[in-house]
Amino acid sequence: MDDRRMAAAYDRIAPIFAARNAAMPGELAALGRDFLALAGDRGPVLEVGCGTGRDMAWLEARGTAVIGVDLSGGMLAEARRIARGPLLRMDMRRLAFAGRHFGGVWCMAALLHLPKGAAREALREMHRALVPGGALALTLQEGAGEGWERGGYDHEVERYFARYSQAEAAALLRASGFAVRAWTRNAAGARRWLGFLARA
Repeated sequence: MDDRRMAAAYDRIAPIFAARNAAMPGELAALGRDFLALAGDRGPVLEVGCGTGRDMAWLEARGTAVIGVDLSGGMLAEARRIARGPLLRMDMRRLAFAGRHFGGVWCMAALLHLPKGAAREALREMHRALVPGGALALTLQEGAGEGWERGGYDHEVERYFARYSQAEAAALLRASGFAVRAWTRNAAGARRWLGFLARA
């Protein structure tokens, strides 16, 4: 996958993305509460694919220390408006952190932008960064196939999407060293979302 192409796409749409996604959806807030309970007080949280900072700010408002990483400098610039913690430009397949450092990893609608062949590499990096027993919250779009797609926020911009069945995603998590504790399915317009809580 062309990382620069993906980063440029999100750099371009960052302001409109921030405006359209300012409010934390109820189903994500519920997942967040369950995630914080599972993570406990094992350490800070790493948000992988923090985007424009909405979820990071939500977690911080609940007393959680969060570090946010994203591939897009434009998205990070938007996140700096509302998040307090460190924000770093980083590829989720190469997390520049020591192992066994974080009590939780929060990864919403980010892993789906990697080709399926690279997803396990990213999940293993998240697993490496977690303390033993650390928590992972992950959302993916439900479906099949992968590739570059136009639309959403700017019809000239293409983004890469990989969609998963529930069984496929659960198997990927297990193969990456995670034990799935719970999963959910939600619809948002024409899209169907899978949410997972897992433990390292």
